[in-house]
Amino acid sequence: MSAAQQAATAPVASQSGSRLSFKTRNRHFAAGNERHWYNGDPVITAYFNALSAMFPDGERFFCDTVRKQKHKIGDPKLQDEIREFLGQEAIHSREHQLYNDRIAELGYPMRKIEARSARMLALAKKVLPPRAQLGQTVALEHFTAILADQLLTDREIFRDQATPEEYELWMWHAVEETEHKAVAFDVLKAVSSKPAFYLNRVRALLMTTLFFNANLFMHIRDLLKTDGLHWSPRAWGRLFAYLWVRPGSLRKAIPAYLDWFRPGFHPWDHDNRDLVAAWKQEHNEAQIAASAA
Repeated sequence: MSAAQQAATAPVASQSGSRLSFKTRNRHFAAGNERHWYNGDPVITAYFNALSAMFPDGERFFCDTVRKQKHKIGDPKLQDEIREFLGQEAIHSREHQLYNDRIAELGYPMRKIEARSARMLALAKKVLPPRAQLGQTVALEHFTAILADQLLTDREIFRDQATPEEYELWMWHAVEETEHKAVAFDVLKAVSSKPAFYLNRVRALLMTTLFFNANLFMHIRDLLKTDGLHWSPRAWGRLFAYLWVRPGSLRKAIPAYLDWFRPGFHPWDHDNRDLVAAWKQEHNEAQIAASAA
């Protein structure tokens, strides 16, 4: 066999680096009906509600940026993952919009803070070319993946403090963010040269760190203002303790955040399939899948 024939018959490396197969779950939730659903605490509740305010438009932005590059992907495995990624993100957007609507009915300014997030994404679409927009998606997916990992790791703490409806919503979202955490990353890698890929994702994470946290702070402030707590040092101290001391999700996420800057980094270098498996076992997904087969 000639060298040309050997090259033609050699297996082609997959463009996907995922270590976990996943499917879209069309779930529905009744979360958002309780004013202070996290152990009666308006501060920690405000933190999660502020995150939720970012999701409906944010998830649509993720889908748009990946969809624009989809036609350049030749790997059937990655194409399948893109399809499921788009499905999962669309349902995240729908369920968090419904959640946000219920929070707004309780008197919180969700429309105002959703509009703030929408303006930021509209600016990104206006000033960034498509591949740089995908870079922002990849960086934001890294943010959500490392926060999801901490939420799943501290699942029992969250279960003890949250109402059942909120527990189900946030854990479902965390699981699916973990399942598809490499899809946008793999798409960007596939359509970029190595130097451009690295520079794009580093630039994107630095921008995301600045603007995501600035927006999140303003969202939390507006939500706390409704409860008369936006000037309370004790309230802000409680939030700091939750994020940096116990359970300390931001403190624990620092190594994963910094690992992003390693040139050979891939999201599945941090293999947390066990956390997804534990959630699936809790919800009997393996048994349901076997019954369906």
